[in-house]
Amino acid sequence: MNPDTTVDLTHNQQSKRIRVTAVDSAGHRYPIQYKKLDKNKIRILNLDSIKLRVNVMAKAKAKDQPWYPYLQGATRFLMMVRNVSVSYRNTYAMSLPGFLPNVGDMLGQRMGGSMQPGLDFAFGFTGDSYIDKANERGWLLNNDSISTPATTNAMEDLQIKATLEPIPDLKIDLSASRTVNSNKSIQYMYAGMPTTQSGSFTMTTISIKSAFESRGDASNGYSSKTFSRFQQYLNTFQQRVEARYANAVYPEATGLHGKFDPANGTVDKYSSDVMIPAFLAAYTGGSNIKSPLDIFPSLARMLPNWSVSYKGLVYLPWIRDHFKSVTLNHSYKSVYSIGAYNTYSSWMEYMGGLGFIQNTTDNSIIPSSMYDISSVSINEAFAPLAGLDMTLNNNMTFKVEYRKTRVLTLSMTAAQLNEACSNDFVVGWGYKINDFKFSSIFGGKRKKAAGNNGGGIKTSSTANNRNASRSTTNKKTNSRVISHDLNLRFDFSFRNQDAITRNIQTSLSEATSGNKAIKASFSADYTMSRYVTFSLYYDRQRNQPLLSSNSYPTITQDFGFSLRFSLTR
Repeated sequence: MNPDTTVDLTHNQQSKRIRVTAVDSAGHRYPIQYKKLDKNKIRILNLDSIKLRVNVMAKAKAKDQPWYPYLQGATRFLMMVRNVSVSYRNTYAMSLPGFLPNVGDMLGQRMGGSMQPGLDFAFGFTGDSYIDKANERGWLLNNDSISTPATTNAMEDLQIKATLEPIPDLKIDLSASRTVNSNKSIQYMYAGMPTTQSGSFTMTTISIKSAFESRGDASNGYSSKTFSRFQQYLNTFQQRVEARYANAVYPEATGLHGKFDPANGTVDKYSSDVMIPAFLAAYTGGSNIKSPLDIFPSLARMLPNWSVSYKGLVYLPWIRDHFKSVTLNHSYKSVYSIGAYNTYSSWMEYMGGLGFIQNTTDNSIIPSSMYDISSVSINEAFAPLAGLDMTLNNNMTFKVEYRKTRVLTLSMTAAQLNEACSNDFVVGWGYKINDFKFSSIFGGKRKKAAGNNGGGIKTSSTANNRNASRSTTNKKTNSRVISHDLNLRFDFSFRNQDAITRNIQTSLSEATSGNKAIKASFSADYTMSRYVTFSLYYDRQRNQPLLSSNSYPTITQDFGFSLRFSLTR
């Protein structure tokens, strides 16, 4: 070693996993410092005047260690997120009739004193508060004879998608969404600026906990544990909603004074404020004590749906020898939606979205939110619940799927729940025959190529030139030949669907519709030429109704052929 420079040492161990030790001339261990340059060389960083014996030994490779597969699997699991995308859209539009000032001097503004209607309006940085601003400054026509209201439209859309690969060939696609549409009509020309609101709402959720529970049959009155739990939840949720008004003071417009008294009118058990939270809790597996009371669930309750595919079976020995690809599929989607809602015209606000309305039956004042919602729904689909796609080595394809769908519609006006379910079993087969010749069906044979002269072989230069010319001609001809492909397809499906209506007040459940359908279809497409394709098809479907009083069994058959001409090149 030298006191003024480092030393490069070549050890030729072909590894960066090394153990380096050093001893001096007396045999004592020397604390050595070094840097790895490559697999065969290190640099000793000690600056010292001494002679050393350096021993470099290669350690065992990491992949040969017993812990390596576990570490590799754990690392891959932690890195399973392959892609994440987030999309958020927020749109807002306002229409404000009765605006008095002229506009247009510059940037759409009138420059007299203050800018009218203002740069905030011109560039879209406004909200509903702009109507108050314009009204206070005298920019709006306040005349009872002109009652065209101001309208606003707002939309928020959030889309989140992610792709996971926890193990090789296993792909999981996650997706979550939430969309809120809100439309307001504001009568600014009247005192208090009466406002009505309408809109819609959709959000992904998970209702799988109740998806496979028994729905009963005719023998037990279509009994359902989930529906019974939903009915039991109504009492608890009514009490929870009523507790929010414990210290509420009646607004002056109600004509009542003092704090809220249930004797004057309490929360309706079958109102949307009670039934919707109880419905979500019962059918999504929530608790009647801790589940939120929101009609429009917050972002925290937005749950992802998924789609799963696995292609790793193709690596098994027998499957690898007979199949090109084997894919297992599974998909789940559940969406909670409010198709349309409005606001009560008689609603009087108390605080933070809570208020009172007048009961149209007995004119009592009852606590209620401002939203008048007639129905909500949960649309759930396993498409498929389990599926298998296979492709053989000869390009023949097979497809087997089992699908399950459920639509739950809760009606507040009729106080009933409608369950529409379907179960589908699908089998598909496909095969493509390249350059199919109809003559092969009748035992036709291909003509042998001429020019072999009874099996003799010509070796003269003239024969070689003739063969070369024939080969060139054949290549030019074959380049224009269209492959006469024959595509065959057969599909078979069995569907069992039914609908059950459940009365929430009387607990009566009855089947209202249903059908069993068996469908088989076959099609064949044949490419006759570059411009003409011939198709042959046959479909047969048999329908067996669940209730003979509504309809009768039917069989439908459809068959024929078609010629498709393409005049484009």
